[in-house]
Amino acid sequence: MINVILAALLLGGVSNAAESRFTPEDVYGITGVSSPRISPDGTTLVFTRSRVDLAQDRRDSQLVLLDIRSHEQHLLPADRTVHDPAWSPDGSHIAYLADDSQHHSQIWIAVPHDTAPEQLTHSPTGVGQFAWRPDGKAIAYVAADPQPKRTGIARWQDAFEVTDNAYLDAGPFEPAHLWLADLSAHDTKKLTSGSWSVAAGDAASTISWSPDGKSLLYVRLPNALLGDADRSVVEKLDVRTRRSTPVTGRTRYEFNPRFSPDGLEIAYTYARGGDPMNEADIYLSPGSGAGFDLTRIGLDANTTNYAWYPDSRALLVEGHAGTRIALWRVERNGHAQRLQTGDLNALGDFDGSIARDGGIAFVGTTPHHPGEIYYRSPSGKLTRLTDYNGAIASKPLGAVTTLTWHREHFTEDGVLTYPVDYVHGRRYPLVLLIHGGPTEASSTNFDELAQIMAAHGWFVLRPNYRGSDNMGNAYQHAIYIDATHGPGLDILAGVAAAERAAPIDTRRICVSGWSYGGMLTSWLITQDHRWACAVSGAAVDDLVYDYSLADDISADRLSMPGSPFTGSNMRAYQAVSPLTYYRNVKTPTLILSDMYDVRVPAAQSYAFYHALHDNGVPVKFYEWPVHGHFPGDPVRTVDVYRYWIDWIARYVK
Repeated sequence: MINVILAALLLGGVSNAAESRFTPEDVYGITGVSSPRISPDGTTLVFTRSRVDLAQDRRDSQLVLLDIRSHEQHLLPADRTVHDPAWSPDGSHIAYLADDSQHHSQIWIAVPHDTAPEQLTHSPTGVGQFAWRPDGKAIAYVAADPQPKRTGIARWQDAFEVTDNAYLDAGPFEPAHLWLADLSAHDTKKLTSGSWSVAAGDAASTISWSPDGKSLLYVRLPNALLGDADRSVVEKLDVRTRRSTPVTGRTRYEFNPRFSPDGLEIAYTYARGGDPMNEADIYLSPGSGAGFDLTRIGLDANTTNYAWYPDSRALLVEGHAGTRIALWRVERNGHAQRLQTGDLNALGDFDGSIARDGGIAFVGTTPHHPGEIYYRSPSGKLTRLTDYNGAIASKPLGAVTTLTWHREHFTEDGVLTYPVDYVHGRRYPLVLLIHGGPTEASSTNFDELAQIMAAHGWFVLRPNYRGSDNMGNAYQHAIYIDATHGPGLDILAGVAAAERAAPIDTRRICVSGWSYGGMLTSWLITQDHRWACAVSGAAVDDLVYDYSLADDISADRLSMPGSPFTGSNMRAYQAVSPLTYYRNVKTPTLILSDMYDVRVPAAQSYAFYHALHDNGVPVKFYEWPVHGHFPGDPVRTVDVYRYWIDWIARYVK
């Protein structure tokens, strides 16, 4: 049975101004907003606003002060790299991160409406995250240890031991540790040391002060490698004695600890039941011992993102719910109440975003409007405080619906975007746009690539396959030892549902995705020949390659029976790897990747390209000579979109 829920009315009819449709170049005009933080008196927001500087191919960011009542805005003088603002406990200062002259992220201190921010830290490796001490006189922060300086011939004696690091990462891999910056003395001192590491970088976790300022919560890792970050443990540091003790007694899968504002409990996330393929639940501990699973009582969602209400009576939790990004208030007894947010999807973290009276600031996005700053009053009234992206929202955009279907014992869903020029009775191409993760989900937020595709006259289906975190724990866990087969069948069931629900030309269906979505794209073209074309971006085409070369190899190991090189596991890895079935591919395929991607090393894309090319399959492969899992700059981002769109357009004319 198909259940189609309209998330927005069909815009209907052919646009009378085709030149005004949403294009790849319009992506440059989207203003980014993030990290809205409410002042302690509840009157003012500080948030980060970013805009594209096309001449320099970068996004420049500024801090904005916004009066919640009048909506009046004021820019703080700050560097173009500013991010992560945080009010001091008395509201007199704002700390934030911005680059110094050496391009290392440092803590800066600004006085609202003042003109001269001060640089607080001078870490030679840069600052990761930080937290104000409750008295406002000091800030704790995380910074990696510097590598030892080499002189003489030692400058060229730079071999390092390989363990679980990515194949392109050059060691040695220095750990990160906790530091304390005294504001009045302009002094910093190191609080922890050793070969182990405080969670930082891609494995970053929260640090949290006890209300009395005597203790710090953090996550301890065995080293600085993401590949070993599954061995994460919440610890509590006595700042005076520098003695650190584990909180729960566990040895893995703990993250994001936070003291309750009253200091009576510690919240943290932990993989449900100790199974890393499960959802992350929020646990409450009295200060020692594991405590109890709070969110399992009344909320079946992946709860990695949460914050305490200032009165300590409840937590605000964000997570996927179907094709929406939702907010819940979870009481300390586990009772969960979903907060009404209209058609908004709520984004971002919420530490510092909840007022003492319960008002909440957040970034909200709808199917037809990119992110803006919103405020939800204690009574539940929603107010949009910014309108930076109104010009984008006024363009002709494709209507967005939620599509649901059933396969096996699961109810599954996805987001279907209609062509901008949709006319009843006409048939249109369909493009699959498969999300990565896999622990993610497609939602009814504004999706720029989907809307560019809709402007070309295509239906776009963004399916949520098993492994997605929007349909409960059983659905998320169902991907264990089944990286591709089950998810692939879920997606094909979604295609069938879309064909029943909309006028789709079955001869013009293309499949595409990035990261895990790229992997499933590669898989689907080895298993099915219905596709007019495919775009496989940053794909895990061979899990053995990925395990051997990537920076997050524990993710592969934990989603499979273990290492591919032990027991009979090699066969299990090969059975779910698209490269194993390369001889089946007939679909014209575009392959995209970043050259120095260590999350999904491009060696897999090279192998898949040659496998297809050498067997006469129409294939092109484009690579960007940059680091990262997806190009991080504006020009290359739009460049990816152009290659993607042009390839599909060639085959769905």
